[in-house]
Amino acid sequence: MTNAKLRRLLARTMPILTLIAMTASAARAQAEEPKRRVIQVAINKGENYTITDIKTDESTKVVSNPNALVVQDAPGRIELIGADAGSWNINATLASGEKVTYAITVKSSTNPQGDLNPGTAPPSMP
Repeated sequence: MTNAKLRRLLARTMPILTLIAMTASAARAQAEEPKRRVIQVAINKGENYTITDIKTDESTKVVSNPNALVVQDAPGRIELIGADAGSWNINATLASGEKVTYAITVKSSTNPQGDLNPGTAPPSMP
């Protein structure tokens, strides 16, 4: 095999080998990460809930209705207030180092009353 053929072969196979190595290292990193413990929390609209002993708040994901919660971060805790029906997931690391996911569900205490269609005016007086 000539040097030119060998260089072309290496140039073609190097990107493939690099991709295989990157995929394997990413899969290994995912396999090493322990599964997060899920803590289910259900609150009603208007209620508050405090998550304490938090080291870091990593991420917040809206599952349904971005207006369901009002979130306030404070050192070592997260304050939640239920604003509307919906659900969120909050990933956090506890002070002990454990990684957890809080699955927050906000329930609406009552069904909406009426609709948002405009009403009709009363008849005029003679």
